[in-house]
Amino acid sequence: MRGKTFVWVAGVILMTASAANSQPEAPVRTPSIAEQFADSKVNPPLLQGENAARAFMAAWDSVTADERVIMGNSEDERQHSTLVEQQAYVEQLIAAAMMDKCDWGLHYAGGLETLLPHLGMMRGTARVLAADATRLVSLEGTAEQRAVHEREAMRRVKAIFGVSRHLREDRVLISSLVSAAIASLGRSWVEERVFAGTLSVDGAQVALGAMRSMQREDLYGMRASVDGEGDIVDNWLKAEYGGEDGPEKLADFIGTLQSEGTHPADAVIAKMSRAEFDKAVVQVRQFYADNAKVWFQEDGNEQIARLAQATRNGEYGPVTARLAAVLDRAWTADHKSRREFADSTKLLEAYVANGGKLPAQMQKQTDGQ
Repeated sequence: MRGKTFVWVAGVILMTASAANSQPEAPVRTPSIAEQFADSKVNPPLLQGENAARAFMAAWDSVTADERVIMGNSEDERQHSTLVEQQAYVEQLIAAAMMDKCDWGLHYAGGLETLLPHLGMMRGTARVLAADATRLVSLEGTAEQRAVHEREAMRRVKAIFGVSRHLREDRVLISSLVSAAIASLGRSWVEERVFAGTLSVDGAQVALGAMRSMQREDLYGMRASVDGEGDIVDNWLKAEYGGEDGPEKLADFIGTLQSEGTHPADAVIAKMSRAEFDKAVVQVRQFYADNAKVWFQEDGNEQIARLAQATRNGEYGPVTARLAAVLDRAWTADHKSRREFADSTKLLEAYVANGGKLPAQMQKQTDGQ
């Protein structure tokens, strides 16, 4: 595992079958999404009512992997025809996106090796929804037909925000970052048509309603994810490295995660007594708690930067310095995404209030002005 980057692992597990020892004529069965996810110990639970995670997985399994890629790839000349052919699939995605609950059953006990195979699939889902919305509004027809096409397009845009909403509940930072990226895709789709003046007031109201339904202080669940990761790492350290040889085992493990290999701090960790190691584990959890506490403070950027530097300086101990995610960049991304979301909401409000036109002061300026 040496050279493996220390990140939460995201993306679909690519499973390939070797035909070296099989008969040439024997068909190779493609593992289902559920089977692929099971390899990552991802098992969405049966919830009382509905679980969008299970609905998404069923939808993804209703088409081939190639078809999923084609539908989300604007560079593929087959995209339009495949989208037309796979409207049942698109409807399944919309239905899943609009469900209330989404629990992927992630294997948090894996700690730093927790796999998140749903993230790549969810990004692909958002791209398919955006592509089909674009296809619909590009269709020719009478005014009445174009209005119907736009209503259908806005159902897909609304679903994009639903996908974003589902991901912010994972309590893992990378999921929150993907949630923000997906919401940005939806916002960009809407803004492009607002600035072009091609979105109806009704369409703008649908988008505005979808965005307002997402609105809360912790818009993408970033702060909750800071606390969540603190709990996950804390529980994992105690469970996996609770024995007398825990410090040495952890030092070896860190060496397999970090791209630069071993580090002087690893030797310090390996030689820790049990009492010293337990204290270091407490410092890891405290680091995350301290970040969460100041996340929404007025001077949050300065506070988070100070905590990041304190971590680099070793003030939270060598285990924190080697394992904990430095959160200043995550805070910046969250702050920027929340500000852009608020700006887009105001843009839509003005567009609706002005009868489908932007006030002059809100018109996008051309380059050079």
